[in-house]
Amino acid sequence: MQEKKTTGLNTFAILCLPLISMAITVVTPAMATFAAVFPGQNITFISTLPTLFIVIGTFIAGAIMGKKVKYRTLAIVGTGVSLIGGVAPALIGSADGFAILLACRALFGFGMGLMSPLGNALIIGLYEGQKRANLLGYSTLCMNFGGIVCQMLGGALAGVDWKMTFWGHGFIIISFIMAFFIPEPPEAATAPVGEAQGPKPKLGIATYGGAVIMILFNILNYPNMMNMSILFDQRNAGGAVAAATALSLYTVAGCIAGFIFGQIFKFAQRWCLFLGHALCALGTAIIYFGQNNVVMTSGLCLIGFGFSIIMPTVMAWVGMTTHPAAVASATAIVLAAMNIAGFFSSFYVSALTAIFGESVISGLMIAIIVFAAVAVIFVFVNPFKKIAPPPVVPAEPVAENA
Repeated sequence: MQEKKTTGLNTFAILCLPLISMAITVVTPAMATFAAVFPGQNITFISTLPTLFIVIGTFIAGAIMGKKVKYRTLAIVGTGVSLIGGVAPALIGSADGFAILLACRALFGFGMGLMSPLGNALIIGLYEGQKRANLLGYSTLCMNFGGIVCQMLGGALAGVDWKMTFWGHGFIIISFIMAFFIPEPPEAATAPVGEAQGPKPKLGIATYGGAVIMILFNILNYPNMMNMSILFDQRNAGGAVAAATALSLYTVAGCIAGFIFGQIFKFAQRWCLFLGHALCALGTAIIYFGQNNVVMTSGLCLIGFGFSIIMPTVMAWVGMTTHPAAVASATAIVLAAMNIAGFFSSFYVSALTAIFGESVISGLMIAIIVFAAVAVIFVFVNPFKKIAPPPVVPAEPVAENA
């Protein structure tokens, strides 16, 4: 693939997409407030319901972007829909309108899903070599930075009024405006729309391997993040406030890893998945054995750093081994898997509670074992060995009319 010439504005526009990919976390600091406003309701759906619709939107985006709909058009529609669904509860929400609130959250999630795979797919489709690796790292940096901004906005606005929390999604307007400057990858620009009779590219092992990696990480890590305030309180390590600070530093560590990922990948490409999982195992172990704020916070920082090596490495693996025409579908599958895991992690927590009688310590213990096992696997398995895009599968010939 020949790299398409892009401007700095184009690149900035692409990086504005991952900037809002964690906009779902706007509501996280306000969960206690929502519980008081909606007594008797399962307020966790305010946070988890959008993930289901993110998955739906992601699969749709993977099927149509660059084929039936231009990347730019999909980015404009996705950011626009998520912006409307995100801020709508601030305008039409009421204490007796929980169903309407959930409908808005579903709309928000669907819009987020439409734009979710675009950023990485554009980077893989537009850039080559070290520049691609650098931008995948910067994409992760933007994702973490956006998460910090969203949680700060949500926390500050929730202190004013529960409906004000949803104005935090107004942050999406930056990406909505910049979506108009997103370039089209060469394949998307030249591939005939509705092409059904040409060769069909196969998805390689990187797509499914990457999906499994993201599922494992989210199922294992998401409950630990949600339980962190409980753990800090149990160990007299500062309670909810200290846990919130530690989780913010987890995200800051992710930003740092994203910023330097290009250089890490340049010198340690073959070992990146080992390194990321080893750091996650070590960080989780430090939290498991730690008994004070500083020690447990350092463990969280290692996990944040490790994840921000794992995610861009998975995307680089997908980009380097997937046929260009299948990159959109491949990235959509990996990101959909990540969001599916986030939703089903609540069932994992229930299973832990049923088996062990609690989910905090047991969740940490299992995460240590699994992260360490995956790290060991990548000591012996080199995902970047003999890189070559998978072959295309010739479509069946179309019979001519006699």
